[in-house]
Amino acid sequence: MSWRALGSVLPGQLSAARLELHFAAQLVSAPGKSLLAPEADHSHTNLSWDSRLGVLAGRHVGGASLRAALVFESLELAVLEGSLERASYRLAGSSLAQALSWLSERVADDPNRLSLPTHKMPDHAIAGGASFGRAATEARSELAAWFANATASVQAVVSEDRRASIVRCWPHHFDVASLITLDPGRDPEEARSVGVGFSPGDRSYDQPYFYVTPWPYPPADALPLLPAGMHWHTEGFTAAVLTAEQLISKRKDRQRAAVLDALGGALTACRSLFRG
Repeated sequence: MSWRALGSVLPGQLSAARLELHFAAQLVSAPGKSLLAPEADHSHTNLSWDSRLGVLAGRHVGGASLRAALVFESLELAVLEGSLERASYRLAGSSLAQALSWLSERVADDPNRLSLPTHKMPDHAIAGGASFGRAATEARSELAAWFANATASVQAVVSEDRRASIVRCWPHHFDVASLITLDPGRDPEEARSVGVGFSPGDRSYDQPYFYVTPWPYPPADALPLLPAGMHWHTEGFTAAVLTAEQLISKRKDRQRAAVLDALGGALTACRSLFRG
């Protein structure tokens, strides 16, 4: 797997760009949400990082197999047909409603056909109709590197487990993750599982972080030891966490190995909770 060195923009300087990209990702999710048959787990709304094109892409829809995509660096919404760009729209200076109308017309031939996902989003002026900004190109490029690296890393760690789900980006939390279900066929709320993923930041950590989370959450006094650099987060959710600050403290040529070692070690630790 290729790796883009991280740390050219410090983790604490990514928040504004991350929030705008989170809202932009809702546009990419809109065709799947509006045009595909609903799935119980909302997977019809999810996204994926296209490593070949370097974009966050939505689900294929329509007879022409179109999909929406987001170019982080230029904050550009695109309509793709296969690997070809059919149309593009710069989000800077436009509102969510304007961009959604543009996308709807090109994907569904109707400016009012698409709707955004309805989950709760972070507080931001864009939610109230404000336009996307025109700055933070460097921060968006850095976040593109995080998403590309995270997708490849999570895939590498779960690739040998047949129970692992496809690595996808979920528009609600804007995280990239795979779920290893240990009890197939059982109610998801009761089935044991281990999630392996990445968040670009949220209320818990205002910076990117990798995580491995066991379900059901075990008691705090039963949590096993973790690889160096990781810690257990237990407020609101339980997960082994590797923060961006911890990762970029490593030499750039050691970052990839550090992520794989951390995720792999934490996955082994979480699996040990369910033995016996």
